[in-house]
Amino acid sequence: MNFSIPDLCFLTSSIPLRFDTDGYVTLFEPGVIKAFGPEHILVLTHIHVQLFGLRSVNGVSLFDTIEVPNDFRIPEVYDGTQNLGGKRILILMLNGWGDMILIQPALRAFYEKTISSGDPPRITLACNWISNFPFPGVPYIQDIRPNILTLKELSAFDLLINLIPVNHQRSPNKSMKDLCLEILQLSPEHVEIDSPSLIPDPKRVAKIQPVLDQIRKETGKKLLCVNWKSRFPHKNASPVLFSKIVSKVNDHYQAVLFKDSQVSRVMQKEINNLHAPIMNLSYLIDDYHDTVASLSLVDVFISVDTGIVHAAGAMGIPGVALFGPFPPETHVADYPAVIGIRATYQGKICNGPCLETHRGCAEVRFSSLKVSPCFEAIRPDDVIEAFEKVVKCSS
Repeated sequence: MNFSIPDLCFLTSSIPLRFDTDGYVTLFEPGVIKAFGPEHILVLTHIHVQLFGLRSVNGVSLFDTIEVPNDFRIPEVYDGTQNLGGKRILILMLNGWGDMILIQPALRAFYEKTISSGDPPRITLACNWISNFPFPGVPYIQDIRPNILTLKELSAFDLLINLIPVNHQRSPNKSMKDLCLEILQLSPEHVEIDSPSLIPDPKRVAKIQPVLDQIRKETGKKLLCVNWKSRFPHKNASPVLFSKIVSKVNDHYQAVLFKDSQVSRVMQKEINNLHAPIMNLSYLIDDYHDTVASLSLVDVFISVDTGIVHAAGAMGIPGVALFGPFPPETHVADYPAVIGIRATYQGKICNGPCLETHRGCAEVRFSSLKVSPCFEAIRPDDVIEAFEKVVKCSS
């Protein structure tokens, strides 16, 4: 029997493999394959294949379709018609942590729909944020595992829901949450869809709060979280833009920065070169949960389109989000306290928003060493105007 799953492929290897996805390591030992060995076949996305350069690795073979014995148990792909009561469901996804927050209402609504018609299902998320899962302890997710798994592990589930397509099928008028709702066969007209919500870890808050309280006391200012870097170069803004913005509000707001250690070192050099009045507090951050706790303690934020926007928005922290490749209408509409600014860039090759997710900026020929010129279309005064508006509305 031939078996295939859209957007996924199957891997066999004669060498050990190591996959590091957002801090979580998956190890694969090939062993000896005798006839059909599902424990020695990996299931992973085409994006993973590209990310790890697997097509050029000697000893690795990739297949879009594999042949499995007729009696081998494989999960049924969800199409909206199945009875989900009591089923073991695997939801496969490949998102940034901001995306995980944005689609949270879709996952919650899906669970509420299933329990209304029978026994609650056991839902497992296969994602790339294992240790830093954005909303731990929620009743609608029973387990979390890596999104790279063996065929044997996949066979333990009754149903497979494939949310991988939402990672690259972006739309100018549909959010990632909207696309997830479509795959989950949920209509906002018939189910209740609420807004994303996030609760910081109280222990993390207690650890960080004294530092921020001391800064407020010493400066007499409110705290403004700033961030001009994303995971992808084409979503980055110029540090010069942020330096100008921070300087304009410095009388009343102390700008602070929370990033992981590697990126923060780069940003600190930019801060030093510009003599920008920004305090780098990244030494407080060990993981995603520390970032969330820190954000919960600031007064306002200004950031490019990244997880900080979604985490702050889900906690009701007011702020301004700057967008290049994507329209703000599909990303921050669920956050009443956030104002989005669109970079209406027009270049020789593309006119924003381009909706490009991974490859980078076409205007710089997708170079990872060059920053997209998108944000050159955003003026500091545009950001300040939005900032003053969001501050006024939240006061």
